[in-house]
Amino acid sequence: MTKLCFIGIDGVRWDKASAPDVAPWLMKLAREGSVTPMWMVPPTDSGPGWATLLTGCPHEETNVYDNEFVAHRLGHCPDLLSQMWFRDYTTRTMAAVTWRQLADPHGRAPVIHTRPDQIRAKLHQLHIRDGETYGCVRADEEVQAVAARVIREEGPDGSFIHLEGVDEAGHNYGSEGREYTEAISRIDEIIRCIWKAVDERVRLYDEDWLIAIATDHGHKPEGGHGEDEEIVRRSFLVLNRFGRELPDLGDEIRPIDVTPLLLRLTNPQ
Repeated sequence: MTKLCFIGIDGVRWDKASAPDVAPWLMKLAREGSVTPMWMVPPTDSGPGWATLLTGCPHEETNVYDNEFVAHRLGHCPDLLSQMWFRDYTTRTMAAVTWRQLADPHGRAPVIHTRPDQIRAKLHQLHIRDGETYGCVRADEEVQAVAARVIREEGPDGSFIHLEGVDEAGHNYGSEGREYTEAISRIDEIIRCIWKAVDERVRLYDEDWLIAIATDHGHKPEGGHGEDEEIVRRSFLVLNRFGRELPDLGDEIRPIDVTPLLLRLTNPQ
C-alpha cells in the first residue's frame, strides 16, 4: 500500500507562496514531484472547500455552502480517510486539524467522520487544536508536533493535516503585506518538519509514501474570500512520491477529483 500524507494549508495564494524564498520546502516538493492548478467552486469558504476536497462530493451533495454547516449531508459523503478504511478494514488513519469543524464530533459538522469504533481499536486518531480559540500560530505548531510524531513513530496508512495560520494572517492583514508571506513561511517550516518525518519512514522502513498538498481558497488583497474572484478561486494540488512515478494530471484538476485521485494512487491493488 502507498501511504498518504495529505496536508491542507488554509487560505494560501500560490503566487505568494511561489515567490523567491517564501516557501522553499513547498516549492521543492512541487519541483521534485508535480503541481497541478485547481479552481475552487464558489462559495470559496473553508466549509464548502474542505468538504469537497476531503469527500469528492460537490456542494450540491454535501449541502455545505458556508462555514455554518446548517442542514449538511456529510453523513452521506464519507471523507477520504473513511473511504480508505472502508476499502481495507486494517487501514490505520490519522487526522490532525486546527479548525475544529473538520473533525470535532461536538462541532457543527464534522467533515472527517469520527469513527469511534476504529478509535477504540487504535485504527483511527483525531487530534484537534482549536485555532479560533487559542490562535492559529499556536494551533499549527501543536498540530505539527503531534502529526510528525505519529507519522514518525507509527506510520499511519492515511493522514490529513490541516494548518490555518495563513488564513488567519489573510483575514487580519490582507494578502499583500509581509504578515501574509511570513505566515506562509512559517507554514513552510511546518511542511519541512512533516516532510522530514515522512522521509524517515521512507529511508528507515523502505515504505512507499505520497505527500499531497492543497488549499481551499486564496485571499483578496484586502483580505477575505467566499466569492468568485480568480484570486480566491485559484488553488493547486502538489504531489510528491519521493522519486516514484506520478500520473499526468493534465492542465488542471477539479476539486471533486482530489479524493478519487488520492484513493486511486494509494490503492494496494
